[in-house]
Amino acid sequence: MTQAAINIQGIRKNYGQLEALKGIDLEIRQGEFFGLLGPNGAGKSTLINTIAGLVRPSAGRIEVLGHDTVANYREARRNIGVVPQEVVYDPFFSVEEVIRNQAGYFGVTDMGGWLDELLDALELQDKRHSNMRQLSGGMKRRVLIAQALAHRPPIAILDEPTAGVDVELRQSLWQFARRLNNEGMTVVL
Repeated sequence: MTQAAINIQGIRKNYGQLEALKGIDLEIRQGEFFGLLGPNGAGKSTLINTIAGLVRPSAGRIEVLGHDTVANYREARRNIGVVPQEVVYDPFFSVEEVIRNQAGYFGVTDMGGWLDELLDALELQDKRHSNMRQLSGGMKRRVLIAQALAHRPPIAILDEPTAGVDVELRQSLWQFARRLNNEGMTVVL
């Protein structure tokens, strides 16, 4: 039996009196295309941020490909790429610089053909040298996806990746996510 991509055991997260996560147990297998569904305020983003190591759980344990997200944060984080719900970007860099910088955070100094593959798949090739401030909201969202995938993680976590984008972009993003999953990447939406 192969190791789980993400193994969540008894995760709880409290913010004062508010219990955002109430004892979640979940296993996502390698290669799965997994949808995390629920109404606004259900804790989806909190769970994603906990998996990513951005939020510490109040109780429980999460492993990413066997690496505990608290005890072995670096290895766990290296195995995931997270596309946040909010559009956050550095306005001082070009699209290519943003993606290369992100890869560098994970020790990837030579992206080889992967940079061009990302730019092509996300229809960003003609924006490669554009400053992030010059991009539309949909283009910025595409760059966030490229950033998350810059280090070629085996797991991609996409927190509402098509929020606020047009139908054409939404379809191309879903196509790209399916392609990555078909190539073996675990995708969590």
